[in-house]
This record gives sequence, C-alpha cells and structure tokens, in this order.
Amino acid sequence: MSSLGWKLVRNFEQDFPVEGQAVTVRFVTMSCVHKQLYQVYVPYNGKTARFHIQKNDAGEFKIVGSGVCPPPYLPLEADFASAIEASPVG
Repeated sequence: MSSLGWKLVRNFEQDFPVEGQAVTVRFVTMSCVHKQLYQVYVPYNGKTARFHIQKNDAGEFKIVGSGVCPPPYLPLEADFASAIEASPVG
C-alpha cells in the first residue's frame, strides 16, 4: 500500500504450459497504480525474450507489437490477460 493509501499493482510470476512443459513467465508492471502495461519476460531459444502486453481502448489486455512475441507464446494471450486481471495488488 502506498503512503496515500492506494493499493499498488505488483510484479508477479506465473507458470504456463508451453510446448508441453511448464514455463515461468515474469510480468513487470509499468504502472504501480493501474493495471495497464506490462513487460513480459519469457525463456526462448536459450535466452530471455521481452514483449509488452497493454490494455486497449476496449479494456482488453493484448500483446503489443508485430513479431516481438516469440511464436510459442502467442496462443497464450488470453491466459496472460487472465493472469494480469487476477494478479495481486496491495
């Protein structure tokens, strides 16, 4: 909680099934006040890849940027959005 009494949005990690195995995905918020934009870090080809998920005008979280998200993670867009919505604040 902030000094003003606001509940703060927090970074979090969650496991997702990717190509038959559980993979830990890290969500880093770009705003501590509102769930609106996240940097998402995923393992891919022996490195860590980063892409963004942002809330659009319709209030839906969508992967931002063409060709930035590694292909195995594209089908998880709705699961990522659900994870963000359910993520803890406080």
